[in-house]
Amino acid sequence: MAEKIKGLLSRGKIAFLLAMVMGSIFCITLGILSLYVFTVAVIHVVKAIDITKSESLLHVFDAIGLVALAVAVLDLAVTIFREIILRDADKRHPSQMRRSLTRFGTIIIIAILIEGFMMIFRFSKAGQAHLLPYSILVLAGGTMLIIGLGIYIKITVPAETLLDASITDKKS
Repeated sequence: MAEKIKGLLSRGKIAFLLAMVMGSIFCITLGILSLYVFTVAVIHVVKAIDITKSESLLHVFDAIGLVALAVAVLDLAVTIFREIILRDADKRHPSQMRRSLTRFGTIIIIAILIEGFMMIFRFSKAGQAHLLPYSILVLAGGTMLIIGLGIYIKITVPAETLLDASITDKKS
């Protein structure tokens, strides 16, 4: 029995199985959290219908921010599922991996920028102008992420071209 366990450990099968189980649990948990956040957003929309116009707008802003967060969390779960559970990362071309990372980064950036704009509207409506610099910092952070993503794409596209050229040279 000890030899069998030692053989499994040496081949990494137990670690692989553990990673699959933990990744699955993590993905399911993130999916449930995303569904919960989306449900809270729907509750905010229902509250916005039932109350006065001044408070209604705040509930709509909250709902928009929550939907953006729910989409970002769900996309994180899907990305983890593809990369860990399906294990296609070893077989995929670098351009597919770059597109996946770019898509995930874009969703996160959009969620951050939406939240920054919602903060501006919320603070200006509620008479909390002293908090506006914080929303501007959130927008500046989102802008820096866009710039970083652009640099990442600018660097990786030529690298993929070189990789493709070297693979074609090896085949011929």
